[in-house]
Amino acid sequence: MAPLPQRLLSRLDRASGVVAPVDVGANQPALRAWAAERGWSVQRTPPVPGQRDWLWCPERRGELGQLPADQTGALILSGADLLLAEADWAAALPDLGPARQAATLTYSGGWPAALPLAARLPDDPAPHLHPLATALLWPLLPPEPLLASAARLAVSTLITPATAARLNVPRADLDALHGGGWLWPDPHGWTFPEPLRRFLAPHPDPHDARQAAQALADTHPDAALDTLAHAALWEGHLTLLARVARAGQGEASLRAALRRLPEPWRGAPPALYLAGLLARAAHDPPHAETLYTRALSGPLDAPLRATVHNARGVVRALQGDTDAALRDFGRAAQGQGVTAGEAGYNRATLLVQLGRHAEAERGLQGAVAAFREAGDLTREAQSLETLGALHFGRGLLREALGPYRRALLLFTPDHPHDAALTHLNLAECHVYLGELTQVAHHLDGAARLHEQHPSAQTFGWLRRVQAVMALQTGDPAQALALLGHIQHGDRSLQAEAALLRARAHRELGQPDAAQAALRDASPLGLRTELEGALLSGDLDPVITAARHEEARLELVTALLSRAHPDDLTEALDLIRTHGYLSLLGSRAAAPLASLAQDPATRALFPLRIQTLGPLRFTHAGRQVQLGDFPTRKSAALLVALALSDHPQSRETLADRFWPGAKNPLASLQTAVYHLRATFGVPVVGTERGLLHLLFPVISDLAELRRALRSQDLTGLAELLRPLTAPLSVLPDLPAELGEERAQAERLLHDALRVHASAQPDTDVRRRDALRILIAADPLDTDSREDLIRWHELHGEHDLAESERAHLRETRAALGLD
Repeated sequence: MAPLPQRLLSRLDRASGVVAPVDVGANQPALRAWAAERGWSVQRTPPVPGQRDWLWCPERRGELGQLPADQTGALILSGADLLLAEADWAAALPDLGPARQAATLTYSGGWPAALPLAARLPDDPAPHLHPLATALLWPLLPPEPLLASAARLAVSTLITPATAARLNVPRADLDALHGGGWLWPDPHGWTFPEPLRRFLAPHPDPHDARQAAQALADTHPDAALDTLAHAALWEGHLTLLARVARAGQGEASLRAALRRLPEPWRGAPPALYLAGLLARAAHDPPHAETLYTRALSGPLDAPLRATVHNARGVVRALQGDTDAALRDFGRAAQGQGVTAGEAGYNRATLLVQLGRHAEAERGLQGAVAAFREAGDLTREAQSLETLGALHFGRGLLREALGPYRRALLLFTPDHPHDAALTHLNLAECHVYLGELTQVAHHLDGAARLHEQHPSAQTFGWLRRVQAVMALQTGDPAQALALLGHIQHGDRSLQAEAALLRARAHRELGQPDAAQAALRDASPLGLRTELEGALLSGDLDPVITAARHEEARLELVTALLSRAHPDDLTEALDLIRTHGYLSLLGSRAAAPLASLAQDPATRALFPLRIQTLGPLRFTHAGRQVQLGDFPTRKSAALLVALALSDHPQSRETLADRFWPGAKNPLASLQTAVYHLRATFGVPVVGTERGLLHLLFPVISDLAELRRALRSQDLTGLAELLRPLTAPLSVLPDLPAELGEERAQAERLLHDALRVHASAQPDTDVRRRDALRILIAADPLDTDSREDLIRWHELHGEHDLAESERAHLRETRAALGLD
């Protein structure tokens, strides 16, 4: 009788009851002896409720459902719990040397029932064929009605419903063999103990073995290979092995696969291909190429020939023979399925390195189609992601959006990490396109996925894109703060973060820190060279390289910095063609506004005016506040024109702002000149005695009016932030712009009222909104009454009474009491 495994004994000692495994040959006699020695009851029926110190030996797996509810904490054993480990096996066979102990353990898999065979036939490489095996294993076989089905199933090293169907084994027989313990559970199906399987099928039927391997090939190739090898079907074994083997699986695995082949098969073309994979894994590309070439000189089926061409293309590319590599990839890509996709992808990657971007794009599109045809969603999405990255690298941001969006659809269900990174790629495209709503949408999508599936890498890339956004909106200090949160060791991420740190330090006027950061960004090639050139001022080589690499976004940045007249014209054309609207908000873009001579071009440079709070204008990368104007009246003139919905008469404006001047029109003309000097370009035009702004205006008041008319409550909340302090309109120019202020204050009051009414009665945001509303209009009695009701609802009676006192004072002042 075999011993019980040492690892199991401590678990048995802690148990109050034990269910023995049903699996055949799982050393149930040793379990019964252990239980009897402890004085436990050994029974064929389930324990009764409350019973302790029992060993139940069920005959079939289905009986486990009879275990009483209060006994579910008992130790329920499987056959795997009784398998003998190396030390247990050696202790049971002390007379064998270590080599035979190891060999017999490998053969048996630690199955306790094989221990007698190992003890009596230690030198027999196939003890299941010895007559003694019949005497030892026959009692463990299934009954006669199931024996034929068991023998048919035993040709396969792994049994699944698909293999059983291919082998014409009835489902009832499959269930009976499993229920009776002859088939042991496996994570992927069922197996016989290896010695029992070999005994049941000592000479596997070739047809049955092929059928079983075909059923397993796609989902469990290792089991299919074992099945073919045990049946000595080496041609099929080699074909499948060549289909699934990869250089990346490592030297040890490939060596073992080759050692398994009989000597006559090692010169076959598929075996030469496998030897080439091993040579590549061993870092010997020249020999790998030789072996691949020898394999291609022999007979290979079309799919395997494509696979070998693809593999030879890889090693040729590694050795710098790009033309030959492209020929190999081209031949492999002409096929179908995954190999065609891999070859198309490899060819495109090599073409990108050679600067042949149009051909690379076609190659990636072919790879996407091949992976889609093969049903490989993951690699289809990865190829789309690479296609998007190719477009992005060439500055074709709108073209990149399509592949990225399609990749996002494929990644989203099952690959949250990849989906989050694709969200970030889309966000970065929209940053440079100036589409801030879409940027926020994709940043939120990435953040949600990170929250559901935390990853330091995703977090790092999220912070990087947020830093890009901060830099594009003119906040390098915030960018540095965001980059400081990146902790992941991803080398690509670290290089990207270093490049952004260099840019942030440069924009903050810290060239030494920028140069130090730039050293860690060296893997990024042209983009790093551009940042270095922006620091040094030597932009000519970078502009030449950007043209050669078709790196349009980097080219525009360099042209704006060099700022020759022709550079500015070319930069503006590129920005307009490819939609790099965010660049028009940078400081470097300020000279471009002078090129805007027609309405379509001027529309790219809107004049933004902030009237809620301190007055501020933004135009072509410049921010102008009241103190930047030569006179208050020149600022007031610009505000009046910006907030008017039609041109204004010169005489009317002159009399309004310079009523006491000797020559009001001359004073007006001087103010117009001051505005040109302040913004660097003419911003006011004159036509038929009327003044108008040359650039379109975007004002916070217009946005507030739009949100109010459309009842856009979310937009109102954004425009009215912060709600922790009173909002005021044009507080810097109260005397000069009385009419505009009065109209704007009515609009603001209406917006605050709608916003306050939209907040839930019990929400603290309603209280805050009411307070802001009252601060903006202390005579608003309705809002004061609403605030009193809010305090009463929350039991804040002292505050409610205080507000009542204010209400009485207000009503008295209005003559309402």
